[in-house]
Amino acid sequence: MKKLVSLVLTAALLGSLGIPAAAESAPASTDQRLTKVTALVKRTLGIGDGYTEFSGELWENALAPTWNLNWSREGGNLSVEATESGKVLSYRLYEEDVAVTSPGRGSFDPSFPALTRAQAQTIAKTFVDKVLVGPETAVFTENPSARLSTGTHRFGGEIRLNGLSSPLSFSVSVRTSDGAVTSFRRDSLEGSTIGGVPSAKAAASKGAAGALLKDTLALRLEYVLADAAEGEARTAVLRYLPEAGDQFYVDAQTGKLVNLTELYQKADEGGFANGMTAASADMAAPEAAAGGSTPSLSRVEQEGIAKLEGVLSKEALDKTIRGITALGLSRYTLGSVSYSVDKETGDVSARITYSRRESDGRLWRRTVLCDAKTGDLLSVSSSVPHMENQEMSVPADKAQEIAASFLTGLWGADFAKTDLYAGEPWESGSWGAFHSFTFAQKENGYFLPENRLSVSVDVTDGSISGLERSWTADVTFDSPEGIVDEAAALTAWFEHYDVSLAYRSVPVQLDPGASGAAPLLEAGYAYFYGLKLSYALEEETYCQGVDAKSGQVVTAEAAADRGALTYSDLDGHWVKDQAEALALYGIGWQGGAFRPEEALKQRDLVALLVSTSGYLFDPAEGDPDDLYRRAYDMGLLTRADRADERPVTRGEIVKLLLDGLGYREAAGFTGIYTCSYADRDQISAELLGYAALAQGLGLVSGTGSFAADRTATRAEAAVLLYNLMSR
Repeated sequence: MKKLVSLVLTAALLGSLGIPAAAESAPASTDQRLTKVTALVKRTLGIGDGYTEFSGELWENALAPTWNLNWSREGGNLSVEATESGKVLSYRLYEEDVAVTSPGRGSFDPSFPALTRAQAQTIAKTFVDKVLVGPETAVFTENPSARLSTGTHRFGGEIRLNGLSSPLSFSVSVRTSDGAVTSFRRDSLEGSTIGGVPSAKAAASKGAAGALLKDTLALRLEYVLADAAEGEARTAVLRYLPEAGDQFYVDAQTGKLVNLTELYQKADEGGFANGMTAASADMAAPEAAAGGSTPSLSRVEQEGIAKLEGVLSKEALDKTIRGITALGLSRYTLGSVSYSVDKETGDVSARITYSRRESDGRLWRRTVLCDAKTGDLLSVSSSVPHMENQEMSVPADKAQEIAASFLTGLWGADFAKTDLYAGEPWESGSWGAFHSFTFAQKENGYFLPENRLSVSVDVTDGSISGLERSWTADVTFDSPEGIVDEAAALTAWFEHYDVSLAYRSVPVQLDPGASGAAPLLEAGYAYFYGLKLSYALEEETYCQGVDAKSGQVVTAEAAADRGALTYSDLDGHWVKDQAEALALYGIGWQGGAFRPEEALKQRDLVALLVSTSGYLFDPAEGDPDDLYRRAYDMGLLTRADRADERPVTRGEIVKLLLDGLGYREAAGFTGIYTCSYADRDQISAELLGYAALAQGLGLVSGTGSFAADRTATRAEAAVLLYNLMSR
């Protein structure tokens, strides 16, 4: 330690004395560099001298050398990754003598973490602020939900530069037992970009950038199927939908519009990226061995077996499918046939695999899905080996004729309602060996792409190599009368975006004179990443398009956060604090209403307790059988105990909770328990042990009545669980 201090002081003194230029530029030795970075990291993190071993490892590269610093002692270690300047990139603390998970007796032992998520985030923010440097500031991602019985609280967010968004992110974990930061990782500009951080002062205005970006947007007018309740007829409504296209940004310094997609293409041509492929193989399932006595079958098993009555044999299916000459299976060998039953409709389909191996060893595969009882074709897919010099025998126009003729014969009535929606002709050098066409239903001059017939034609022999059908029958089409024009729709679509000024990492062409460019150019790179201050379009909420009648943007329904619960009926109620504390960890009831004074039913109680495992039961759509299976697995009750709608008493709640925790045997002892409830003499001998344990564990206050036989309310159940988890 004395040597370390002396080296640091020496470096400081030499710097203050103004040593000659030649001496200043002399490269430091590796151990001197390690000394410097170690001192910087220790000062930043406040690392003491309690470790017994230390080592440093260097990953040397032309752009950003990185150090791995490792401290260890008996029972623990600390690892830090840092740059040459001492910037902390990652941090990991491990200590054997500190628990990182909450203890439990079994599968049901819920408890709140010792440290709340809000307390942990304060600690995490202090740590992150300490390790960020220069223009960097941290913005934590909003995440109100937390994990139950966790050993650590985890957080993430964005590292902003000069107060603006950037491509940098971070993650940090805080141990719940003592508030120690156990891990941290961040992105860094060193090694990933060149050119430093541009000025945050934009020369171009947001309005001017927005006008340029708006011109890059385009909409198409199509029918889409509107949502409908089960059993109701479907209606197709007209909507302006965004056209897929290139990505753009506006350089905030020059005000020029930049095509980011083209920029990446140029970068790829400079050796910026590569790809890889993988092959897959079909495996036939082995047939079950016969023999032995035939056991008796239950009614359920017999009903399941009956679903396969009338399916065609492997040989019959093969003959039927080979009879469809357009599939070109004469050179293919039959592989496997598998049967599948649709649980909702009872329909049985058969998946048939074929393969052919060429003399050069290349393997071609074709898979056909059909109705297992009729052999009617449902879909076709193929995989082909990649060949650099693949020759085309069937041109695209001929392939389209083949596709149209095939669909006319297969699904003529539907095909007659369609027009060509999209075509992808095969090009030399591209992957695959087929032309693809999609025909979509067209009404009133507009497409409904959700009703489509897609087909692919093999370029080598004109056979059908792909087939897919997506079709909703009996659709009612909304009239095109009274729709807004495209200009108005485009304005509405543009206005749902934010023209965001931010730092973005984009490919930049390497300048031989730029700092750090030489080793990259020598390695064969023409482009590397650099930060650009830029404007781009960003949307806060994902939107699906613009309604053609109202001109309003259609917002996609956001998926519910399965870890967060909110209630609309708790204001002023005594259970509000406890209910919301449980909801923070995803414990409670779905549906938006708590209904605190409603009589508690067994299914309500089971749903509440099972939610401690992370499973939220939806009473509108959930499967009660699945809910109870989870309760059985957690040891909360047995199948014989199930009674979904039966009211639950206060005593039964206590018994269920304590049995789940493993207190059943202890609660059964007689003559050893006492408690101070006002109605102690009315508590049955069966429940006395549970009542006493509930008082001792803090589940129920001993100052009032136990009221074992009174039907509990939902609020009382939640409070008992809250007290259990807070014990």
